[in-house]
Amino acid sequence: MIVLMRHARTAGASGRCIGRTPVPLSEAGREQVRQLVTSVGCIKFRRLCTSPAQRAVDTITPMALIHDLQVQTVPELNEIDMGAWDGLPFDEVRQKYPDRYAERGNQFAEFRPPNGESFSDVAARAMPMVERLAQGQRPVLAVTHAGVLRSILCRVTGHPLDDLFHFKPEYVRSVVFRWENDRLTLRAFNVAPDDLSSFVPPVR
Repeated sequence: MIVLMRHARTAGASGRCIGRTPVPLSEAGREQVRQLVTSVGCIKFRRLCTSPAQRAVDTITPMALIHDLQVQTVPELNEIDMGAWDGLPFDEVRQKYPDRYAERGNQFAEFRPPNGESFSDVAARAMPMVERLAQGQRPVLAVTHAGVLRSILCRVTGHPLDDLFHFKPEYVRSVVFRWENDRLTLRAFNVAPDDLSSFVPPVR
């Protein structure tokens, strides 16, 4: 089993094309992390993993202290690389690349910004790692990003990747996957920290 959680709320990202661009946790995000430790601290995770992005690392690091575990950085869980667009305001992207921006809206799955990734690329790098992490009785907690979560949800459920924004992962909410019959299956989506223990079996 694996619990994939979106990182806590950030500051400075609104209206911008954020993929690999560093953005810090906001004060609200830091409070979410404090509440997360209280809500989820009773669950005995066997591994703690994170995207290399600092916003993800800052979300999961306090969990390592209460579980006495080291956090494993997993590059495959990083957010989509938006290439030349990364960090730019969306208004600027639309002005500089009007045709490419329109193309993106018509084919989210395969579109790549200059020097960047497509969501199909994200799914291809993330899925094998998530499948490996999901195998085992005790759960793994991994902090990642909305783009990764959407891509994986589409692959697992069969929902079209071109319509990945159908899924709306919220900050510090979790997606719970099980490994059953040699494949990843969805158990729960957008689970609040206070409710997570209802979906993760207790350790005997």
